Amino acid sequence: MPKKVIKFWAGWCGPCNQYAPTFEKVKQELQSEQIEFVEINVENDPEGLAGQYGVRGIPHTVVTYEGANSKSKSGGMSEEDLRQFILN
Repeated sequence: MPKKVIKFWAGWCGPCNQYAPTFEKVKQELQSEQIEFVEINVENDPEGLAGQYGVRGIPHTVVTYEGANSKSKSGGMSEEDLRQFILN
């Protein structure tokens, strides 16, 4: 089962909008059969994933592996920090 990288965001969120190009660039580099990227707008989260992952602030990035083990970080990250967060 691949790693899944989930970004929680909202259109009205300034820091989310600043983080978006960085996330998109790293997504383009790393997306593969081994790493799946998902973006969830917290304004439209019918599955309630924000609650399941304990999201308290946005932007919020979660990395899951084998569907269970996960780590998460609130706030934006630089390209290098995001790459390291996903790969390590």
